[in-house]
Amino acid sequence: MRHGRVAALAAVGALLAGCGGAKGPGAGAAADALRTARQKVAAAGSARVEATMRNGARLSSRSTGTLSWSDGVEGTLTVRVTGGELAASTRRLGGDPSQARFLPDGYYTRMTDRFAALQDGRHWIRYPYDATSDLTPADCLKALGAADDVRKVGRVTVRGTETTHYEGTSGKRHLEVWLDARHLLVQRAYREGEFTTTVRYSDYGTAAATATRPPAHDTVDFDDVVTEG
Repeated sequence: MRHGRVAALAAVGALLAGCGGAKGPGAGAAADALRTARQKVAAAGSARVEATMRNGARLSSRSTGTLSWSDGVEGTLTVRVTGGELAASTRRLGGDPSQARFLPDGYYTRMTDRFAALQDGRHWIRYPYDATSDLTPADCLKALGAADDVRKVGRVTVRGTETTHYEGTSGKRHLEVWLDARHLLVQRAYREGEFTTTVRYSDYGTAAATATRPPAHDTVDFDDVVTEG
């Protein structure tokens, strides 16, 4: 059966797939600003990423790397567990740091030999994307722009950069983005219950990120994972 220690690792992908649920075109100045930003970041095609995740008291992590999105999302992130009740067991099964590879069909997490011993020697877990996942900054801006209650909050400095802050709700998720003077997305965040993520973007248009697909014989789908206990 799927164990909570392994299921917790699925949250890594949620760092970048947390803005789903767009319903339709938004209206007003806030939605217009978000549409402009969406065009800007889509054209940029890639950026450096720093993401943090907290799942209540259970697990928290920090991920860094570079992602491209011109032809489906692609790139590799280094993931470090930073705390939580499941931190020790997650490190034993997933390693610390661990690696997440994003490819157009899903993302892959590298696990330890201890995990592989339970999976016929396979070290990688494949997590297919949910149909509503928004993996790129442009996707997230589209989702927030379509929210019925999207609004401009005000001006705020994010890590030394002057930004304009927008927020709204999509389904049960509270979404926030911060745009700089060039209409590029500097930071985005969402909250749903105890689950919160923050993703920061920099160096737009940096060299295209790549990720190597793990060998099929060394990969197990998340739905097929079995663990002890």
